[in-house]
Formats: sequence, structure tokens, C-alpha cells
Amino acid sequence: MLFIGNYFFIFYFGAIFGSFFTALGTRIPIKEGFTFSRSHCVHCNHALGPHDLFPIFSYLFRFGKCAYCNRKIDGMYVVVESLSGLTACLLYYFYSNKPLYLLVYAGIFSILAIISITDYLYLLVPDRFQILLVSAALFLHGNLPFSDWKASAISFAAIFSLLLFTLFVVPDGLGGGDIKLLSILAFAFGLRQSLSILLVSSLSACLFLAAGYFFNKKNIGQRLPFVPFIAIAVLLVHFLQLFYFG
Repeated sequence: MLFIGNYFFIFYFGAIFGSFFTALGTRIPIKEGFTFSRSHCVHCNHALGPHDLFPIFSYLFRFGKCAYCNRKIDGMYVVVESLSGLTACLLYYFYSNKPLYLLVYAGIFSILAIISITDYLYLLVPDRFQILLVSAALFLHGNLPFSDWKASAISFAAIFSLLLFTLFVVPDGLGGGDIKLLSILAFAFGLRQSLSILLVSSLSACLFLAAGYFFNKKNIGQRLPFVPFIAIAVLLVHFLQLFYFG
């Protein structure tokens, strides 16, 4: 029971951070303050009370609707909170005895969560978060016992060249922010993982577009925020590799 209780605490601790990530991702691109201003409904702008601010539970108890205007709340909030909680549990499971790695990877996954939100809402990947991601990758390699800077540089150059070529062949296929992000991830995680990340994110995005076309008759040529698919692919590839290969 203590084991389960520990992981529940870790999960909910991660969900609280996920709620904070949504505040950053929704407000920073539109230059809305988040330090002192209260959270509010995006539809009616009513300030949220303390009972409205419990991650996941508040959404479920209100059946995904605002308590004041009864309009539907975007499921993005509960998805980010749940994935943040799950990520916190996985980080603790694999890195509890390596606190430095835990903190660095937590930082990387946190940045990915925030820019997933900005891309989902505004089709925007702010450069400031890309710079933070580069800093985290440099710090990670600077503290790895068997870090191979040459291999990381080759991974960065290979993925960047591949994506740049793709951009010339299919001009509307990828955005500049996507290319920079995938190149940074190639430097951070290496060529093998980055190729897997590219494959998983691309396939999942294609499946999502196909499902939207067949079930909702959405335009298959519409602009799709790609960063959320990249972020989920990073989580899948990284933790599956740890699970199977250590």
C-alpha cells in the first residue's frame, strides 16, 4: 500500500506541474501575465476558485465543463496533467537513484510539454524554450560519464540535413520550429532514438489526420500542430528503450 501511495503522490505532484505548464503555454505566447493574475475560464473569463484548481479531479467532477458558463473545457488540460503525472512516475522509477539525470530529463520533458501547448493552441514554438532545450541537452552531455560529443554533433547534422531536404521537397510539410526541435532532440538523444522519434511522431500524426478525415470529414490538408506528436514520441521511445535495454 505504501508503494502505491508513493506513486499516487508522485503522479499527482506531476499533474500539478502539468497544470502549471498549461498556464505557461496558454499565456506566454499572448503575453498574458501568470505570476499574479488568477486562473480564469477561457470562455467567460470568470476567475476560478480554489475548488476549480485541482488537476484532473476538477475537470472530471465538472464533466469537462466550466462551473460558471457551462461551456466545454478543452480536453488538452486533463491530457497534459495526466501525461505529466505519468511522466513523473516514470522518471522516478528509472532515475530515482540518479537525481541529476532525473532533474535534467524532467526539465527536457517539461519544456516539451509547454511547447506542445503553444503549438497546439497557436501553431507557435517559441525560441526561448528551444534555447532552454539546447541548454538542457548541453548540460546532459556535459555530465554523462560516456558522452560522445562527436556522435551527438553528427546526429544533429544528419537530422537537420534530412529535415531541410524534406522541407525543400514538401514546402508545407514541416515548420521551422519543428525542424529546430527535432534537430535539438537528435543532439540530446542520439541518432538512433531521434530516428525512432521522427518515425513514431510522423506515423501518429498521419493516423490522426486520417482518422479526422474519415470520422469527422476534416480537411486532410489542414495545418496540424506537430510538436505534441513529437513530445509523445520522445516519451515513448525514451522510456521503452530504458525498459527493454536499460
